[in-house]
Amino acid sequence: MSISAAVAGTTAGTAEVTFEAVFADSYHRVVGLVAAVTGDEGRAEDAAQEAFARAYQRWGRVGRLDRPDLWVARVASRIAIDQWRRRRRETGLDGAERVHVPDDVQRLWVRWQLERLSPMQRASILLHCWEGRPVAEVATLLGRSQATVRTHLLIGRRRFRGFVHEEESR
Repeated sequence: MSISAAVAGTTAGTAEVTFEAVFADSYHRVVGLVAAVTGDEGRAEDAAQEAFARAYQRWGRVGRLDRPDLWVARVASRIAIDQWRRRRRETGLDGAERVHVPDDVQRLWVRWQLERLSPMQRASILLHCWEGRPVAEVATLLGRSQATVRTHLLIGRRRFRGFVHEEESR
């Protein structure tokens, strides 16, 4: 049962969804979102599990939100971005791990170019352009204002276009 269906099925004014319902309905979507940002399903699962653990600890507050699944997705995204920043500081850009991607050359190139964007630019572009989410929802997921998300989209698209032109000039 989806979260919205679970909430709709409760008595008016006492809408409460269980942690188990949120977990069952949104775990795979949260992992998919974070995997799209990080390029690593294992790290995405770790971040999602940590976010759900935090949600469980705070369920009295989180469970009363209109969309607790968005809270979990935002927390998981932040955890993954923080981990990325920590690894980047520890290994530097030259020693950064590369994600294994199938040998499809075009897909590999796009993944590589996305990795060159900041985590927030990459997350904004993947959520808005790839998943087709509206800017308002992307802002909610990332815990940023709509104006900030639009800025990340603008800068990220410009940088991505620059990568394309850079490659074409080689």
